[in-house]
Amino acid sequence: MYDIVMHHLTDHVLTGGIWDTINNNYLNQKIFGIFDMRITKWVFMLWVAMLLCLIVFIPLARKIKRDAMGSTSRWVNMWEALIGFVHDEIVEPNFHGTAKNKAMPYFLTVFFFILFANYIGLVPGSATSTGNLGVTAGLAICTLIGIISVGFIKQGPLWIVKGIVPGGIPLALFPLIWVIELMGMCIKPFALTVRLFANMTAGHVVIIIFLYLIMMFQNYFVGIGSVAGSLMIYLLELLVAFIQAYIFATLSAMFIGEAMHHH
Repeated sequence: MYDIVMHHLTDHVLTGGIWDTINNNYLNQKIFGIFDMRITKWVFMLWVAMLLCLIVFIPLARKIKRDAMGSTSRWVNMWEALIGFVHDEIVEPNFHGTAKNKAMPYFLTVFFFILFANYIGLVPGSATSTGNLGVTAGLAICTLIGIISVGFIKQGPLWIVKGIVPGGIPLALFPLIWVIELMGMCIKPFALTVRLFANMTAGHVVIIIFLYLIMMFQNYFVGIGSVAGSLMIYLLELLVAFIQAYIFATLSAMFIGEAMHHH
């Protein structure tokens, strides 16, 4: 059981055919002796998610630009509705004025990239790249960079000293509160990392366990119950995949939006 779960949930280098040629002949040397550049299943899934974003949104943008009065295509309208959802529910509550337009490209990218990565992982035989701590940590670090960059741009170079501390704090308590607030800012990306990773991994583990019960008990009644349970969890995962993309993008927008103003 352990081997089955770990094989599904852990990463491994792609093998066979062209992958052996690429990984063994071109990418077998670590950069600086540390970074392994061989192509793994999760790296490949990230590329697929990125490719889907390009395939969907480049033609979509051209079509929307061409149809200035609005498109009658249901395909275009569906994506426009989702884009409007990101604007109304994620960006607009946390950014104001011209900042909304500047923030939209980033949060659209984050939301749809995570959304595609989550749903690709639900396809049998594929892998969920957002179930990798390295992937979710990379996305969370982008949020941390956004917080720091926006803070310095909007509040000046002293933002990291006084901008993160609530106003009206007695001078004697300022160092303590500053350390607490700084730690809180650093914990935010950690929370984003673990939240997305845990939610996208948990459902897969439960589905694998349900299916393993069939092989373990080899009983028709257990099999029926296991398949039914797996199907219900799978349907729940379809909802969770969307919710987690929304939560990650929303929390990132909240954290970055907060950096625009003094506490």
